[in-house]
Amino acid sequence: MEELRSTEILDKEIEADAHKKAEKILADAEREAGKIAAGVEDRVKTALEEKSALYKEKISLLEKNAEAYIPLEKERFLVAFYDEQVSEALNGYFASIGKEERLSLLENKLEQCAFALKGRKMSVSYFGGLKEEDAGRVAGKFFEKDIVSYSEIQFEKSGEEAVKGNEIHEGIIIKTEEKDSVKVRLTMDELVRELKDKYSYELSSTLFGGRLPE
Repeated sequence: MEELRSTEILDKEIEADAHKKAEKILADAEREAGKIAAGVEDRVKTALEEKSALYKEKISLLEKNAEAYIPLEKERFLVAFYDEQVSEALNGYFASIGKEERLSLLENKLEQCAFALKGRKMSVSYFGGLKEEDAGRVAGKFFEKDIVSYSEIQFEKSGEEAVKGNEIHEGIIIKTEEKDSVKVRLTMDELVRELKDKYSYELSSTLFGGRLPE
């Protein structure tokens, strides 16, 4: 009986230690994710600020034309206008930084969750004009020995949903081989979606020099 109690105590100590390690890993991942998000936001904000002067005339024309709309239609028109211009600015920014920098952004996203996939066998798919070496640069950095295959697929068959206005549909999908497989999507559409969802007002405000049409 004494031996059973000792084993039970040891099991609890091991479990408690595992919980502490898992909590530390998650805390470190959250801090790193915050740094990455802040860096992307700053770079996008800088690019939008540089372009904001080009939209002063568009704002003036928009304000004149919007007076002819009833309030609801006016609001819909403005929302669509904001989204269109933000999408155009984001497209211009991501196109200007080039493929290598875009891959770095996808690599940063993978870094946030790489610890959860370590030691698992996985397959890697890529699309949107990316090559096997591009996917290998991103996924291979973390899982080189665990990747069993690379394959190119069409964007339409990737399961990824295009963000309205986004023109760059590059992406990498990592899927583990177990029955309870885990799938990680690293795509430009997902990155744009996150930026729009989290910073919609900030992006619009920055683009229009802090002066949003009403």
